[in-house]
Amino acid sequence: MSLELELVGFDGLPGAPSADEIELLCATAAQARGVAHGHLAIEIVSEDRIAQLNASFTGRQGPTDVLSFPIDGVEPLDGLPRELGDVVICPQRTADLREAIVHGVLHLLGMDHETDMGEMLELQEKILAAGADSVQRAGFVALAGRPNVGKSTFLNAVLDRKVAIVSDKPQTTRRAIRGVLSAADCQIVFIDLPGVQRPLDLLTQRMAGRVREEIESADAALLLLDGTKRIGGGDRFAAQALEEAGPAVVIAVNKIDKLSKGAVAEALLAAAELELPGEIFPISARTGEGLAALLAHLSSLMPPGSALYRPEERSDQPLQLLIAELVREAAIRRTFAEVPHSVEVLVEEMTMRPRGLCLVTASVWVETDSQKRILVGAHGRMVKAIGTAARRAIEAELSMKVHLSLTVSVRRSWRSDEALLDRLGIS
Repeated sequence: MSLELELVGFDGLPGAPSADEIELLCATAAQARGVAHGHLAIEIVSEDRIAQLNASFTGRQGPTDVLSFPIDGVEPLDGLPRELGDVVICPQRTADLREAIVHGVLHLLGMDHETDMGEMLELQEKILAAGADSVQRAGFVALAGRPNVGKSTFLNAVLDRKVAIVSDKPQTTRRAIRGVLSAADCQIVFIDLPGVQRPLDLLTQRMAGRVREEIESADAALLLLDGTKRIGGGDRFAAQALEEAGPAVVIAVNKIDKLSKGAVAEALLAAAELELPGEIFPISARTGEGLAALLAHLSSLMPPGSALYRPEERSDQPLQLLIAELVREAAIRRTFAEVPHSVEVLVEEMTMRPRGLCLVTASVWVETDSQKRILVGAHGRMVKAIGTAARRAIEAELSMKVHLSLTVSVRRSWRSDEALLDRLGIS
C-alpha cells in the first residue's frame, strides 16, 4: 500500500496523535474502502475558517467539526499518486481528533452516515476500536530480476511452502503470483514476477506489461542478482526499469552458497556498480543464509497499515492455477530446446470425491505436432512420467490422493492468441 499523507497545522496541537498514528488510521480506513494508493491532506483550522468553508460549500451556518472535500474523476499524472482530496478539522469542535480523522477520511472515500444504514459509523467504530497498537505495517514487495536468478526459489523459501514453480528454463514464471509473509508486527506481500526482459511476442508483451504495472504500484522492489554470474545486460535492464518505476529498491545477491568469501565480496561490489539507491544483501534462497537480515530490512520499508490478507493465507493463487503450474513444472523439467517455452497447462475440471480423493483433468498445450510427439513420448512414456511427477506434487500440496488425467493438445501460436491468453488468465 502506498498512501501519501500531508498534515497541516498539527505541530504543537495539544492532544494531537503522532504522525505515525495518523498515518495508521488513514491507511486502515483507506484499506477498508478498497483504496491502496493515493494522496490526501488533513488540515487543522480555526472555528472561523471552518465556518467560512461551511458557508461557501455546504450551505450551513457556523462552525462544525469535520469537512471532507473529495476529488473525483481526476486521473493521476505520470509518477504521481491519485489525488483523493482534503479533510478539514476544527479541534475546538472535536471531542476526539482520532475519531475526526477516521470520520473525515471515510467521508472522503464515499461513505455518508446521513444516508446509509449505519455502515459508516459501524466501520468507524471498528477502526478506532482496533487501536493503533494492533495495526501492522503492511505492503507489497515486487520481486524483480532477469530470468533464472532465483525469484521463485526465494519466494518459496521465505514462505516455507511452494507457491511458485521452479526450473532452470526462462519464462517459467508467466503470471504475477502473490505470496504472503505474516509476522506479529508486519505483513509483506511478495509479488513473484516474470523475469524482466524485452518482449518478443504477445505472451512476453503481456508479461512485461504486468511486470511494469506491479513494480510501479509496489511499496518496494527487491532486485535479485545471480552471484555466480557476471552482471549482464539483463541485470542492467532490470535495474533501469526499477529506477524508472520509482519504488524503494533493495538488492539481493543470490546463490552465495556456491561462492567463496572472496567471490561473494566481488559479487557485492559488482552489484554496487549498478548505482541503485538502497541496501545490498548477500543471500542464499536455497539454504536460507542471509534471509533474516533481508526480511527485517524489507519490513522496515513497509508503510503503516493493517494486514492485507488473513494470517493463515500464503498466496492469492487459485487452487486450479497452482495445480496447472505443478503440471507445467513437471513438463518443462523433462523437456528441452523450444518445448518448455511453448508448454501451457489448463485445468479443465477438478472434483473432490469422498474419502479424500481429488479428480483432476488437465490439458497440456503445445504449439506444434513435433512438440506434442516429444511430450507424449514413445508409447506414451513421457506424458506418463510427467503425470506421475505432477500427481505426487499435487498430492503433497493437497494432502490427499489425486487422480490426474492429462491430454496433450496442439494450440498453434497460442502465445500470440489474445483469446487463449485471456482464457489462461495471462493479462
